[in-house]
Amino acid sequence: MPGIDRSTITAGFLDGSRSDPANPAGPRHLSVREAEKMHGIRFPYAVAAPSFVLKAGVAENARFLAGRFPEVGLLLFEGEACLAYTERDLPPDLAALDVAWHAHLPLDLPWGRGLDAAWSVLDRLLDKVAFLRPHAFVLHPPAGPGLLVPLARRLRDRGVDPADVLLENVEESDLCARWEEAREGGFSACLDLGHILAYGQHAVLDLPGLKDAVRMAHVYGPEGGRHRSLARLDQTGRELLRYILETFSPRTVVVEVFEEMGIFESIELLAKWTARWGAPE
Repeated sequence: MPGIDRSTITAGFLDGSRSDPANPAGPRHLSVREAEKMHGIRFPYAVAAPSFVLKAGVAENARFLAGRFPEVGLLLFEGEACLAYTERDLPPDLAALDVAWHAHLPLDLPWGRGLDAAWSVLDRLLDKVAFLRPHAFVLHPPAGPGLLVPLARRLRDRGVDPADVLLENVEESDLCARWEEAREGGFSACLDLGHILAYGQHAVLDLPGLKDAVRMAHVYGPEGGRHRSLARLDQTGRELLRYILETFSPRTVVVEVFEEMGIFESIELLAKWTARWGAPE
């Protein structure tokens, strides 16, 4: 499938199956709205799904997810592969779907070759997805210093507010080392629950001004580098999930589970836990 690294799938990052031997009928496709009604709650944020839930292309995934999720995160994990997308991959009618969009920018930007090389990919990708009018862009920050402030200038020059670009805490950077220049550039933040748990990145939660900067959270059950259902979270993970949602009040929460059964299980669990957290102690 264009835009998704097959070696990554093989490694298990996007593993999963549409079928469950114990449930031949397949998973229950409980929409976000149905989960809310079932548990008598209303999520105080938009619940988003990634554009890779079915083992299919972006268009099939988007049409499947529309009506079940209010928002879809367009995964642009591989820069050159996604630049090669045609209207078969991103047909114009996707813009008519009743969903909001954000985009996850490439994981393989050539930061090591300098800002010009990375910007060449970003600039063209922003043009390619502009018809979907994404409200935000998730970006893995460069590992090296001195790139974020000039990147912010280029974004402004092309009409993109750096506040709409959300820097994510990733294995290579927990945001702490880049935080001063991130704030100088005017960027926002995306907190990844799994990365905090897997890499011991709890220091990110104490960054000055983080509460005002967080606009999105990625939530899932981390397991050996895989993005699993929220059912895999232990008590510590659930407490951290609650802390992130209640302390930082993200506008969008992405259930970053890349397979059908796990994401729908996660929606129901998120609604169940939200109802419990809101109940009197």
